[in-house]
Amino acid sequence: QTLVDNAGPIGEVNFVWYELDAGGSITGDVQSPQGMEAARAAGLRIVPSIQNAGFNREAVAAIIHDPARRAQHVQDLVALVTANGFDGLDLDYESLNPEDRDDFSLFVEELAAALYARGKLLSIAVHPKTSEPGTWNGPQAQDYARLGAAVDEFKIMTYDYHWSTSEAGPIAPLDWVDQVLTFAATVVPPEKTYLGVPFYGYDWTGSTGEPLNWRQATKLASQNNAKLQRDASSGEAWFTYGDGRHTVYFNDAETLRQRLQSAFERHPTLAGVAIWALGGEDPENWTIISQADRKENRRQ
Repeated sequence: QTLVDNAGPIGEVNFVWYELDAGGSITGDVQSPQGMEAARAAGLRIVPSIQNAGFNREAVAAIIHDPARRAQHVQDLVALVTANGFDGLDLDYESLNPEDRDDFSLFVEELAAALYARGKLLSIAVHPKTSEPGTWNGPQAQDYARLGAAVDEFKIMTYDYHWSTSEAGPIAPLDWVDQVLTFAATVVPPEKTYLGVPFYGYDWTGSTGEPLNWRQATKLASQNNAKLQRDASSGEAWFTYGDGRHTVYFNDAETLRQRLQSAFERHPTLAGVAIWALGGEDPENWTIISQADRKENRRQ
């Protein structure tokens, strides 16, 4: 429904339909023919995502380090895209190890070449970092320069600064996002870089956070007569409830307004934004995005 109601500023949809399972097989299918038809009718690029199931590193490693299996996986992915008439593929293989870095880059380069040969595009979701190689295994496995050179769309997941197993806190502080984008611009053309924008939040109890969307967060605040506050570092709304045992941070339209203003003032040539995820978001988000889109078009 979000796609139908707000197709104007949306250029591409990444349906999360496919997974690489532990045995190295691709699972999934077109789970919503109606959604695909609606996206096509709206003129959107259909570039579904494939993830390593459970973000299992071993499933990816077993393929990329074996030239024969890597070549077969590339062939299978290209066949998936062409058989379904997709416009391309969004690759979301996460939580790899530093020793996977070179062969993962090689795999992406080979996949990109095979897709391009058939007129298809390649998008990739990458972990955020502010320098090479990165501060933990996930980003250390991703060579920004090589990956950025290979793909059409370089989508940086600039969120989860605080996450489901951390202490409570802002999901995407603006200065940290700026540092990630500033570094990325030194190795990847900003014109193919997309700012990852969170539409979600977390409800933390201690260091355990449960994800929730705007609709769920605002309902929870209302049910508990919670006082909404605004985090200065991120623009995110937050509140506590349950005698302070629970802390909720979430993203609303005001957060988005501050986030887009900060990012595009500092990085005016970014390709756009990549949203995670649609559904249950603040409906005013689309007003903010449409205004930003019109402003960008005026600049061009």
